[in-house]
Amino acid sequence: MLIKKTYVLLSFLSMSLLAFCFCKPMLDGNDDKEKLIVKNTRNTLTYLHYKPAVIDDKFSEEVFNRYIEYIDPSKRFLLQSDYDLFKKDYHNLGNFYKNEDLKFYNSTVDTVYKRINEAEKYAMEALSKPFDFNKKENLNIDYKTSKYATSKADAEQLWRKYLKYNVLLEIVSMQDELKGEKKDTLNKSELKDPLEDKDKKKITKDTPFPEVEKIAREEVKDLISDYFRRIKQTKRESYFSIYMNSFTEQYDPHTSYFSPTSKEDFDFEISGQMEGIGAKLQDKKGYPTIAELVIGGPAWKDGKLEVGDKIIKVAQGKNGEPKNIVGMILSDAIRLIRGKKGTEVVLTVQKKDGSQQTISLIRAVIESEEVFARSSVITDDKGNKYGIIYLPEFYTPMGKDEGRYPSEDIKKEIEVLKKENIKGLVFDVRNNGGGSLEEVIKISGLFIDKGPVVQVRRSDGMLKIHEDKDADLAYDGPMVVMVNELSASASEIFAAAMQDYGRAVIVGSPQTFGKGTVQTILPLDRQTGSDEYGAIKLTIQKFYRVNGGSTQLKGVQSDISMVDQYTYEDINEGSRPQALNWDQIKPLVIAKWPNAFDLNKIKANSKARLQNNAQLKLMDESFKYIKSLEDTKEIPLNLEDYKAYRKTREDKIKKFDAISKYKNSLKFSMNQNDLNAIKNDTVLKAKRDNWLKGLQKDFYLNEAVNVLRDIK
Repeated sequence: MLIKKTYVLLSFLSMSLLAFCFCKPMLDGNDDKEKLIVKNTRNTLTYLHYKPAVIDDKFSEEVFNRYIEYIDPSKRFLLQSDYDLFKKDYHNLGNFYKNEDLKFYNSTVDTVYKRINEAEKYAMEALSKPFDFNKKENLNIDYKTSKYATSKADAEQLWRKYLKYNVLLEIVSMQDELKGEKKDTLNKSELKDPLEDKDKKKITKDTPFPEVEKIAREEVKDLISDYFRRIKQTKRESYFSIYMNSFTEQYDPHTSYFSPTSKEDFDFEISGQMEGIGAKLQDKKGYPTIAELVIGGPAWKDGKLEVGDKIIKVAQGKNGEPKNIVGMILSDAIRLIRGKKGTEVVLTVQKKDGSQQTISLIRAVIESEEVFARSSVITDDKGNKYGIIYLPEFYTPMGKDEGRYPSEDIKKEIEVLKKENIKGLVFDVRNNGGGSLEEVIKISGLFIDKGPVVQVRRSDGMLKIHEDKDADLAYDGPMVVMVNELSASASEIFAAAMQDYGRAVIVGSPQTFGKGTVQTILPLDRQTGSDEYGAIKLTIQKFYRVNGGSTQLKGVQSDISMVDQYTYEDINEGSRPQALNWDQIKPLVIAKWPNAFDLNKIKANSKARLQNNAQLKLMDESFKYIKSLEDTKEIPLNLEDYKAYRKTREDKIKKFDAISKYKNSLKFSMNQNDLNAIKNDTVLKAKRDNWLKGLQKDFYLNEAVNVLRDIK
């Protein structure tokens, strides 16, 4: 079996050019295709996954629990009788998986569609008459321990309370606005439509409460109607993706199935590039509506499309048949508008004044600026200059002919910062979930002499050492790497290498995410390599630091450790029961960074600064308080009780107002490249200005610069 597995691994990996270290999906009712996807997914994971799952009763239980939680997380749709019926297959999911049997899946999806239609009726009935806000009752918000409705009458009551809560929030929101307190208290997760605010009715201090309640109820009714319109459009392929990922996640948290559409979205996320017209769309009551135009894109250059315009029809070129997209699922409408660069798309648009216009555009490559590396110049209170480079992810063009690489972008950022005569560099990978393994090797090589960066091992023990073979350095000055609990995988490879070489001081949360595994992406259509059946992202290797330790579960321990908003949250790799174990291998002999700094002294200096820091203590207290809110089980639906409940919370958090008012002692300015670029790009200017404002309020960055000062 080991020989066979190794042979299959080598032959299949030849189909995939990229390995990834990052911390993430088709078919409507086509059983034959779906069965083939189940079969190919199972076979791929059996032969190629780093540690194939044992398909037994426990496997079936975990799949069942995950799948049921995914399809109805709030327990607002399914009945207890539905759950009891599904539970009969509690130990059969593994056999269904082995035999490509879809009867359980089809039964659950049919039931979900049925219950959604029933829930819509309950909702509309509940919103057809006034709510009694003098009644003493509560809404249960503890979905983990809450029960399914035992009858349709029980389900009606669940929806009545949920909608009453939303109307209550809207009433309080309107009353706050009347007092000049603009608080958005409406439940944003499902209902809120930011383009609708201008259409809302207003109240005065003389408006009778029954009228206030009616206005609030109509607002919620409008929003919930649109919510049901959208969820009823959910295709079976979306549920099939949920079903498949309930299986793949039992192998490890980072193995997942991509439908063709989700694979396309993933490629855009990891590359920061897509082909289209450069317009972001929003579903506004069934109309694909322009929410934003990308500066430099075809739509922006053409100048005819405006924010708020509604797209009614789409044709592929002047001779193409216009297709009505009103009421279409937004993702499907977007895919009709997207297309290969150089091709033409013709849009029929309803302008904001009600008139219609036909607009012809030639598609082009669109870049998402938020994905790419950027930098700023930092000036401290003594006039010393430092640089900060922020890398949101280790992006890669995904095998396309053209695209951007972070290693090349960072080189450019370093060059422009060096012209400012910076005395040190902060490299920020906070919230960076990883990306291209090849790119993190190259980026590490920008800061060290040649040598190994990371060790990668397959499950059969085959070991490969990834090295920086280029002795050239892009930057050799003092350096700090900033991390947090969401710095994962490739970010951890980079931080670990800088730490092991003694190249940089790691500043941030107590530890990083703890993902020490490598994934690759393979098409499930093995014969043609097309995306027709989707793709599988699977774990094929584990990586190890040059010191032999794995970052799996343990992550990278910060040299300068500070609590942050994630410290008390169960979000890291160790919180996932399917995560692979920690282990270690033989360390490598490396040449440490010659310009060694006194880390013990740096730690002592930082400890002296932080141990009695009032701002850090206040933030720590606020993080603990936020965590404590998870213990809230119920919310009062009586108006006066709710106001008292809210006031109690507001009184408790008043002491934390100072956190938002904090500003560090640093000054931030755009680098020369950005200053040149913003002359013709007002959107980029706004984005950079917003980023710099955020840096100004960054307590952790202030300490990172303090550490830079201490590096001799």
